[in-house]
Amino acid sequence: MRHLSKDKYIIAGAITIGIFLLGLFLGLAIEGKRVNYIESVSRKQNLDFSSLQLQYAFIDQLSQEKNCLAVQKTFEQNINNLESTRIRLENFDRDATLNKNELDTLKNEYILAQIRYWLLGERTRKLCGTDIVNILYFFSDEKECPDCDKQAFVLTYLKKKFKDKLLIFSFDSKFEPEPMIPLLMGTYNVTKYPTIVIEGKPRSGFKDKDSILREICSYYKEKTEDCVEIIEK
Repeated sequence: MRHLSKDKYIIAGAITIGIFLLGLFLGLAIEGKRVNYIESVSRKQNLDFSSLQLQYAFIDQLSQEKNCLAVQKTFEQNINNLESTRIRLENFDRDATLNKNELDTLKNEYILAQIRYWLLGERTRKLCGTDIVNILYFFSDEKECPDCDKQAFVLTYLKKKFKDKLLIFSFDSKFEPEPMIPLLMGTYNVTKYPTIVIEGKPRSGFKDKDSILREICSYYKEKTEDCVEIIEK
């Protein structure tokens, strides 16, 4: 009887280990697929970015301003793709327990993509006179920045209102692997969080919807209904 009971424990232990290993391998497989998917999106964005660079070079070289409309449309599509990647990365960061090195690499690529598109946005405005406003948003963790979630909510609201006319680029001040972040923070004297930089002008501390609206609306050539309302207040 003792021998039989011992065999049962061995079998139960083997089954438990087998289930654990199966769950681990499934987790690794799922995480691997998610990383591969985001990497494929990143490669596509790099190709799109190279294509945009060539389009801008073409306009520069031949002074073909009539092609600006097509370039702007491509630029807007890529900005939307960048936003989709941001959402996927946020979901990945919340759920992932494995492949943190790969996740950091993807975050790094996303940060660099944001900076490239920000600079391209500036070039779009210079070449084509595009009516856009740029905001750089620097945030930190909840302990250092209890108002960051609230600031992000306000910026998300404004982004939905202005769509492609408002470009918002977010940077995690705690992400140490990318040296461009401290460089940007030093350039705009970012020492507190949240900090938003509107058209090169840093604004520290939480800013409500109306205060941001007043500032960004001052840059638009064509005033939206929201801008008209805030100006009349």
